[in-house]
Amino acid sequence: MKRLVYVILIASLFLSIFNVRPVQAMGQGDGICNGPDEVIYVLVIGTDTRSVGYLYGLGDSSMVLRVDFQDQEVSVIGFPRDLWVEIPDVTEDNGRTHGKLNQAYFFGTEGMGYFSGEGYGAGLMAETMKHNWGLEIDHYIVLNMRTFRDVVDALGGIEVYNPAPVYSFQQPNQPKVLVGGYFFSGQDALLYARYRDPKNSVDRVDRHAIIMKGLFKQIFSLSTIPKIPELIGLYKGNVLTDMHLAELSQFLCLAAQTEFEDVQFGRIPKDSLYIPDWEGFVWLEKDPGSIKSLLDEFQAGNWPE
Repeated sequence: MKRLVYVILIASLFLSIFNVRPVQAMGQGDGICNGPDEVIYVLVIGTDTRSVGYLYGLGDSSMVLRVDFQDQEVSVIGFPRDLWVEIPDVTEDNGRTHGKLNQAYFFGTEGMGYFSGEGYGAGLMAETMKHNWGLEIDHYIVLNMRTFRDVVDALGGIEVYNPAPVYSFQQPNQPKVLVGGYFFSGQDALLYARYRDPKNSVDRVDRHAIIMKGLFKQIFSLSTIPKIPELIGLYKGNVLTDMHLAELSQFLCLAAQTEFEDVQFGRIPKDSLYIPDWEGFVWLEKDPGSIKSLLDEFQAGNWPE
């Protein structure tokens, strides 16, 4: 009974925060939480904008969740922001055909207006993933830096373990974050996720996963329950998603019944990419088709192991 009450409370938090579609009639599957029979893929994007809203912005953090209600499995794969990709629908920008993955979100934003489909920036990034690798995205969730920072603070902070020294351009000879465990505020978590320097052996994709693990763990902890009214009041409508209320409820139900340690986190492997040692350059595949092969395994439920 206590667990059911907990699920309802967490659901009330998220269904109030998210700018979701109205409830509509939808088919029920026979998976856990009456989830769908087929595997669902959710694109999660963190933008680089500090202001309220989503008119512009780069998709600096992008992950895809593979959610299987039949086998009660959740896995996450992270993508480098600087990965060089072909971007559909942007030839109006001086004949552009390619760009960084984070630019796929930017060109699709409402302010730029290049994408002819639905979902603006998230829609174009999803279409880019489909075009380059055959990865079909079912839903998206987008949040900006301001919302991310404030949510972490309202949760009371998050616990993380940093596995390698982290450097920044502003302080090149002294690590900004040493190896060890930390309890981050929203601002600390944001800075940790965004530090850039070629010396960093753990790059931003890895650190985004570390932050997301800490965030997920804190959200589904019992200490979150007293903070739900504050979160509802502060963040209603500040997160973008195309998911219906019923669909979000199913995801939250699954999350509450899945052990955190069973969620698999992975990333596009660094050893499959050409990674330059200076800031601002693009990351390229060493072997054409290697990322698609990896994502085929991800979609089949065989990766990460």
